[in-house]
Amino acid sequence: MPNSSSDIQHAALWLIGPDMPGLLRLGARYVAERNGNIDKDIADKFGEKAVVFMSITAAPADIDRMDRDKEQLKKISGCGVVFQPMREPTVPPGFRPELYGFDVVTKDAVGLVAQLTALLDEYGMLLVGHTGERRLIPGPRSVYEAGQKFVVMLPAEFDHLAFVRALDESAKQFGGMIKTPLRTVPGLLWWW
Repeated sequence: MPNSSSDIQHAALWLIGPDMPGLLRLGARYVAERNGNIDKDIADKFGEKAVVFMSITAAPADIDRMDRDKEQLKKISGCGVVFQPMREPTVPPGFRPELYGFDVVTKDAVGLVAQLTALLDEYGMLLVGHTGERRLIPGPRSVYEAGQKFVVMLPAEFDHLAFVRALDESAKQFGGMIKTPLRTVPGLLWWW
């Protein structure tokens, strides 16, 4: 396994196809057998289809091997396979290199993600990662709530306090609150 940040390369792996027992295990074994480390994964089912996503780090030679061997994974899994190596980290001009994240929990509401992404745009932020989940909170009067986690890059000039105030106001409009305030995060792993 690579032991310094200069020894690693990042990649993304997607498997999309018919749901089957062991699909996540199959993808994880594929990565592990090629000396890769899974930094983050998401597996979900949509009707008859399944989607598995993995964010991977490994030595560049191992990333190249995963890329070359992806047809084997396609054949074994019966899924569409996309493997995308990241050649180098990118920080667009005018943005800070650090990643920032925040987490909002609200009542389930139509338009929540649209409003929050409009807020990011208004403050010139670059969306790097997002995950949202609608979940049932059981009880005598069960209710649905929505959890939204965002990872962003900030523009060089950024009014942190004004953004947090606007974010708090947006969350309250949907009967919610900021669960984790805007702060630097180590990477996309933060939300898990």
